[in-house]
Amino acid sequence: MTAPSAVRRILIATGFLVLVQAAVGLVVNLYVLYAAPHPGSRAGAYLIGAYEGFVWAVGHGTLALAVHAVLGLTLVLLSIVAAVRAVLLRQRAVAFWTVLGALLVIGAAVSGGGFLADGKILNSLLMALLALSAEVCFQLAIHLLPSGRRPAC
Repeated sequence: MTAPSAVRRILIATGFLVLVQAAVGLVVNLYVLYAAPHPGSRAGAYLIGAYEGFVWAVGHGTLALAVHAVLGLTLVLLSIVAAVRAVLLRQRAVAFWTVLGALLVIGAAVSGGGFLADGKILNSLLMALLALSAEVCFQLAIHLLPSGRRPAC
């Protein structure tokens, strides 16, 4: 079984990474211009386009775009680990909010892949709103974790 302190640490790290990712996303949104026709753009299959777009962003995009893409992948993986650890903790409310947060992070990543593929501003907005909603979920999960402190006698 997973200890609440371990879940708290991973949730704090995940929540912090969401905030860093959002900040880098703002920089990308405001200052990064990239050519619309790049590998992955206008791809027929979404997953192939997302993969090609990710590889292009990391290998040929600006530093901010590459960092944003790598942080996004890291965040997806970390949020899945957090969700699994929260479920193993067997506290329903913590598990619910953490799993919901992970799903929102995955949704943000899907929107990010969509934005990179087609450049539609709606995808960028959805990415930001889903990521910030995930942050709220992770903070709620942290709040619901038992403190682990023993009452003073």
